[in-house]
Amino acid sequence: MALRLTRKILTCHCFSKSCYASGLLVTSAIQETMLINNSFESFRVSDPLCTYHQLLSLQCFCSSSVWQDKLCWEGPSCGVLLRKLELALKSHQMDEAWETFNDLKRLYGYPEHDTVNRFITELSYSSESHWLQKAHDLVFIILKEKSNLLEFDVLANLSLSLARAQMPIPASMILRLMLDRKNLPCMNVLELVFLHMVKTEIGTCLASNFLIQICGFFLHVSVEKSNCTKLIKPNTMIFNLVLHACVKFGSSLKGQLLLELMSQTGVIADAHSIILIAQIHEMNGQRDELKKFRDYIDRISSPFARHYRQFYDSLLSLHFKFDDIDAAAELLVGMNRYRESVPDQKLRRDLLKPYLVPIGSSNLRSGLKIQIMPELLEKDSVLKMEGKQQLVLFRNGKLLLSSRALAKLIDGYRRHGKISELSELLLNIEKEYHSIRGSSLCSDVIDAFIQLGLLETAHDILDDMESAGYPMGSTTYMLLLIAYYKEKMFREAEALLKRMRKAGLDINLSDKMVISASLSEAADKTAPSPNASALLGKNDRGCFEDI
Repeated sequence: MALRLTRKILTCHCFSKSCYASGLLVTSAIQETMLINNSFESFRVSDPLCTYHQLLSLQCFCSSSVWQDKLCWEGPSCGVLLRKLELALKSHQMDEAWETFNDLKRLYGYPEHDTVNRFITELSYSSESHWLQKAHDLVFIILKEKSNLLEFDVLANLSLSLARAQMPIPASMILRLMLDRKNLPCMNVLELVFLHMVKTEIGTCLASNFLIQICGFFLHVSVEKSNCTKLIKPNTMIFNLVLHACVKFGSSLKGQLLLELMSQTGVIADAHSIILIAQIHEMNGQRDELKKFRDYIDRISSPFARHYRQFYDSLLSLHFKFDDIDAAAELLVGMNRYRESVPDQKLRRDLLKPYLVPIGSSNLRSGLKIQIMPELLEKDSVLKMEGKQQLVLFRNGKLLLSSRALAKLIDGYRRHGKISELSELLLNIEKEYHSIRGSSLCSDVIDAFIQLGLLETAHDILDDMESAGYPMGSTTYMLLLIAYYKEKMFREAEALLKRMRKAGLDINLSDKMVISASLSEAADKTAPSPNASALLGKNDRGCFEDI
């Protein structure tokens, strides 16, 4: 009977070697059978059955946790590796985490979705470039083997970390991976990525190429009226960041292409954009293109005048480059003209609306226009637009030419033989410049001519000023007079003395001492010539004799 019971248990359908309860049952049955055998000695339990009893007894006394967690011939279990990876990530032990992740992947395949993305995120937070590179490489490995594991937010953070670490090539590769899946980082994150990429020349090249790719994709999905159109449209700040870098690194042609894409995608150019547009046109020598913006810039309100100093600087530079002195003079007079008048309220409201300005040759790109808002300016912008003040300065709330620009303007008038036009220009701006500079602009210009040895030109400007009812002070006359003596131009000196007496400008003792020294120098330390002495008149001769 016991033998039949034992055979029934061993052949039962629900019997399992791994079942602890069944093991006890079988053991009990075997023990009963062996008791029967001892009693009757006519029945012997087979050796296989005894061996099986030993195995079951051994399994029952082993720890179940050790048996489940580790098999000496198969390595650690999946649960052990996952816990090990979790602890390594919490303690930021990247070497151990990397080794554990590879063991886990080799033995059991990729872990769950959340674990993979957390591991990549932890790698992205590292400040060491080799871990960032490993994260980048792992992303593309996962992409080939199991792409549904990757989250876009994790990829966005990785691209930002790579850009911040000045690794623009892998950063741009992650961005292109996201764009291929019609999903980009949010604009705030994308702005930061571009901000770090454009710090270097190679990063600028990659960033501009990727921006071109974004624009192309946006134009494509716009035609298809896709739902993702708004998500991938670049904003003004991103364009400004890349355009600023193009100017900085001299990529003027790439900047020109971006301006056209800015027009095609409908991105509005703010005040920063207009300055960058001006600099790009200046680099490309596109004066006619830049002149299209001037009508809107001339009418901006006074608080924005400081910002547009660079715009006028670029336009004036092109006028000098094309040797257009008349245009340069007109720009000088008109820079502050509209801001001095009573502001038109309707015009002020219109400046807060987008304007359409044609760009490109009308023969090649008919109808291509860019939207601008001259008084749209972000207060917290990361861009610093203040460049070198070379030609146009901002002083006391007004724009004015620097000494360098005035010298270029004066030289242009002199070369073209337009001294009377120069005098007229000086008269038009004298009052404005005197209030800003604290000195007479006309006197400064005459002094500059004197120092350059252009005495006749200086004399002509003096004549023009006197004819216009704006005579110069005695200091300017004296400087020219002394210069005449030094150059032994006694006839011209005599004419100037007569004009000085007619204007009521007396020569005092100190002036005569200066003239005497000049005469001595002109005569190579010889006595003044009688003719030169005669120029001063009887009273003056007496003074010189006393000296």
